[in-house]
Amino acid sequence: MYKKTTKNQHQRLLFLGAGETDFGMQGENDAAIYQVLPILEKQGYQLFLVDDNPYSLALESGQAQTIVATLTVQNVKAIIKEQQIDGVFPGFAGDRGLRLWQQVMAEWREEDGPRPVGLGIPDSTVDLMNDSAALFDRLSLSGLAMPQATIVRSQAEANELLRDLELPLLVRAHHPAQATTRKIVKRLDDFENAVDQVIEQSLTKEVVISKAINGLKEVSLLVLRDAAGNCLQIGASEDMDPVGIHTSDSLTVAPTLTISDQVLQEMRTQAFQVANLLNIQGPVHVQLALDEKTGRLYIIKVSPYLDYLSNRMALLTGYPVMLVAAQLATGRLIQEIELPDSYHEKTAMMEPVMDHIVVKLPVFSFGDLKASGVRVNRQLNSIQKSVGSALGFGRTFIEAMEKAIRAAHFNNRSFSPKYMKKLSDDEMIQQLIHPHDNRVLLLLEALRRGYEIDELAELTKIDGFYFYQLKQLLAIEAHILDGEPSRQLLNKAKSSGLSDGLLARFWDSDFQAIRELAKQAGVVPTYKALEPSAGEFPENAHQFFATFEEENESVPVSNKTILVIGPGAFRMGDGASAGYVTAVVLSELRALGYKTVIMNNNASDASLLPHLSDKQYLEPLEVSDVMSVVDQEQPEAIVVPGNRRKLIEALTALGQKVIVLPKEKHQPMGPEEGESEFALNIFYDGARAFPLVLTQHQSGEIRLIDQDESQVDLSGIRLPYSGVYQLIWREKTRKWLDQVRLPDFGSDTWLRPMPYGQIAFLSKILQLSLIRLVVRSWKGGLDEDDLDALVAHMPALRGADFAMVSNRTDFDLHLKPDQPVDSTRYEMGAKIMRLMED
Repeated sequence: MYKKTTKNQHQRLLFLGAGETDFGMQGENDAAIYQVLPILEKQGYQLFLVDDNPYSLALESGQAQTIVATLTVQNVKAIIKEQQIDGVFPGFAGDRGLRLWQQVMAEWREEDGPRPVGLGIPDSTVDLMNDSAALFDRLSLSGLAMPQATIVRSQAEANELLRDLELPLLVRAHHPAQATTRKIVKRLDDFENAVDQVIEQSLTKEVVISKAINGLKEVSLLVLRDAAGNCLQIGASEDMDPVGIHTSDSLTVAPTLTISDQVLQEMRTQAFQVANLLNIQGPVHVQLALDEKTGRLYIIKVSPYLDYLSNRMALLTGYPVMLVAAQLATGRLIQEIELPDSYHEKTAMMEPVMDHIVVKLPVFSFGDLKASGVRVNRQLNSIQKSVGSALGFGRTFIEAMEKAIRAAHFNNRSFSPKYMKKLSDDEMIQQLIHPHDNRVLLLLEALRRGYEIDELAELTKIDGFYFYQLKQLLAIEAHILDGEPSRQLLNKAKSSGLSDGLLARFWDSDFQAIRELAKQAGVVPTYKALEPSAGEFPENAHQFFATFEEENESVPVSNKTILVIGPGAFRMGDGASAGYVTAVVLSELRALGYKTVIMNNNASDASLLPHLSDKQYLEPLEVSDVMSVVDQEQPEAIVVPGNRRKLIEALTALGQKVIVLPKEKHQPMGPEEGESEFALNIFYDGARAFPLVLTQHQSGEIRLIDQDESQVDLSGIRLPYSGVYQLIWREKTRKWLDQVRLPDFGSDTWLRPMPYGQIAFLSKILQLSLIRLVVRSWKGGLDEDDLDALVAHMPALRGADFAMVSNRTDFDLHLKPDQPVDSTRYEMGAKIMRLMED
């Protein structure tokens, strides 16, 4: 029976941070924590956060006492005791948080004092989530189907099991030490190697082996549950690709388009049943597989915590998933939830309705790696290879898919139509059966060559519905190619998501001519609001997508607006840190009294948190899309990351005032083996340069050097934009040095913008928000308080015992590179670590 929780019964609450970014961990958990801190503080809680992620936005929040510390059992226990913590949020840190909290519980002793309550997830459920066999038994006893699984403890036991099971098999770790992977074994020759790899991921050296259900349809549901057992379905999405390809690497569609209402209702019932069995107070992500021949459903994964789907569904539906989830975890019932005034008072209690379609397209790093000389295995399977994703919003699947393709900026060779045409039929059939990253364009090429839909559906196990949609897109393109520019053709093309640039190629023109032609014909985008009720209740909508209809629901914010262009889909390198920088820019602009509008298309990015901006446009970041928003909002300036050079040039040529966030196009390569790179880090306010701190870089590690750099003469530095820069030089050395000879300006030194990841790291260690200072400098210079902060940051006394380490990502597992990946350049897996004293 539900026992009503006294308001603020747990007064001092600790959030566990999610730690470093990685495959499948793109910063969405940190963004969620940052979003919920203000509302919980307003309700009277004392809040604490521990994390070691240098790109964390939440670690710079003013609503919590933040602690930079490695996420270990010892550190968490020490913080709990020192801060007298009453309750801990493990679920906001995803599966890492659950594993860490389980270890804390296991090592808690009576002498440690009263143990705090785990909020949102009962202790028994935490244990269950780390014991797949027990979870299987629990769900099976309740009548829910899961693929039959067996636990083995050695290679010999695994080989014995092969007598009773047919290939393909699914192999995964039992009691995983960290994020585990599901390996699908299709050939006997691969079985022993798969077992050897997975057994090393298990704390107990145990492996779970089950019959793989490749080829079935995969669907994800997100539900919320409160302490009284009230459940809501927030949304459902389906993968275009079948089970066997990691869901993060598949084109995903919401709402579901090929699932009957009867089956979807059964999925909803099963998801609610799972949430009730686990006694969750908050979100549960349930992944199901549907065997369309038998109608049978299998539960293939349960995630009773905030993950990528929570952020995505919040963005897709406009429903405030994180704000509701945090309050459910503290014991509030759904009807007691408090939300900001911009939401209707009944919002928390209603299941959101989608009157639009959203396509998520994965983004892969293969082109970036190839440019640095690294080749990888591009074939998609059950192990994630994508490093990010982009969203496309539209009224139809075709419109949403075309916008997702544009949002993902597929500009590498494998996505070129010319490349597709050169594929032989044998190569095409192999890629249809064994898909690569260019999956969508490959399917289009197959249809162009006359492959039958039934044949393609059999080869790929993709629902025929999608092939009919793609065939319709080809017919639209052919109709446009054969026709002359007209209002009717323009309207058809634009409502199908085709860009001005693509139409310019079709009609041998340029994008600006197409744009002007569309304006003259009255074919201009209208913007539709994303609201949980789909417009049924009055709400102060702030999220919009473009389509081509009559009614425009977007009203300009004000005459003092700044438009900020977000980083878009995460890629190898600075994905999460670029999101951090953009979010801080938005926050500071609002603090300075500006109205802010953000354009972005990445559900994991912190810059799309609703309380950071006055309006959000969820659109591709191409020139024509940006200029359409400019026409709508009439901003006084546009902030653009410095790596978007073509966009900066185009906007400037079109007479827009562009503010550039200095950035190199690519993250610089790290120093060679046996060489150290030194950086004198500099803040430039547009007129003067200020020394900040000296850092030393070796492969996979950056650390501060305790040395006075204030005597360096920087009076001669003149740069085009205010920002944070580095004076770089290199020396042959195999050891970290305490004393470094500061250089004179010469041919052996060079200046570059400071990489975003290092800006985030130094801002935390120096306790000085460098990006906020950059934004303030845009208004004509820093005031006395800002200058005092720069002069008095005392780097020798702050944080000199910290380093940023970025060598923790298992690239070999995910990408199979033919040589080591430079972890300094590709900032995944970065952590802040305290150095041991000599």
